[in-house]
Amino acid sequence: MEPIRKVILTRSDAEPWWFFEDWQKDIVQTWEYVEESAAVEKYKTEISRLRNIFPNVKTKNYQSIAFWNPEELEFCEACDDDAQIYHGIILFEDEQPMEIDEEMMEEIKGLLAGG
Repeated sequence: MEPIRKVILTRSDAEPWWFFEDWQKDIVQTWEYVEESAAVEKYKTEISRLRNIFPNVKTKNYQSIAFWNPEELEFCEACDDDAQIYHGIILFEDEQPMEIDEEMMEEIKGLLAGG
């Protein structure tokens, strides 16, 4: 059986690589692909789109990226304070973050730099 690749878009007060309990409730949209190349292209397209919208970006291993605007805060009842909202993009393969090779990492670095 072919592995399923997913590009997952999240909106949360946690960066997308934390995968806290019930993290799936933060999913805004999911795209599924059998072909790795199609998933990677969608991932790169979404990185470029989000980079054009949000001034701040942080990544972990390049398969999870958080974008945010420092002014987008929501009140967190559990912590009784305002929490930063992150818009995350994750590249999954077989229900776990996909391994990113050096070539793709360089491409993503360029996209994140605005290139």
